[in-house]
Amino acid sequence: MSKQQGQQEPTSQPPQTDEPGASAGMRQALLDAGKTEFANYGYDGARLERIAAKAGCAKRMLYYYFGNKKDVYLAVIEQSYTDIRASEESLNLDALEPLQALHALAQKSFDYHANNQAFTRLVLQENFQGGEMLGQISNTESLRRAALTPLERILERGVAQGLFKPEVTATDVHYLISALSGFRIDHAATWRSLLQVDLLGDSLRERHLQMLLDQVEALVCVRAAQG
Repeated sequence: MSKQQGQQEPTSQPPQTDEPGASAGMRQALLDAGKTEFANYGYDGARLERIAAKAGCAKRMLYYYFGNKKDVYLAVIEQSYTDIRASEESLNLDALEPLQALHALAQKSFDYHANNQAFTRLVLQENFQGGEMLGQISNTESLRRAALTPLERILERGVAQGLFKPEVTATDVHYLISALSGFRIDHAATWRSLLQVDLLGDSLRERHLQMLLDQVEALVCVRAAQG
């Protein structure tokens, strides 16, 4: 990662607008454009000019809303992880039976990765850099808990009902769901070129989703272990 990533850029004057929500809308447009830019080019290759142009504003607006390139990147990373967790919170998992809740969470992850491919590429870019920047966002712990706590509650309920194996952890389930949801997105190009298999094609989508649900069930369920 560039040695200059922490260098400060000059800030701009506040945008002049009388429209309610205009500032929030511009900030979100910059975050969306930034996600695509950093996902495609990584931190060092990303250009603020392209982000601003895609968002339809002057580059100085980036400095006003975020400060500098590093701040833009950190905001994009934080927003990206917040968004996927927010999509899971909408499921109301505590109101579902344990296995139904796990299936709902797995399908949400599967669909989210497919419909937000810039997210998976952004995560890969951050992994190329050793996760260095992710550790610098302000709410890492709350994002970690948001990913694992719902799973912990589901597993606890399943164990209490005699449905789930007590040794299976939230980390185990999160790993399995993330792996099968993300692999088909991250490796689609090489599978298509080398194996002539379209991982993202409609013909495989339902098959791969069912494989994910079956594997989650096999991992956690007592009856799967006995049968």
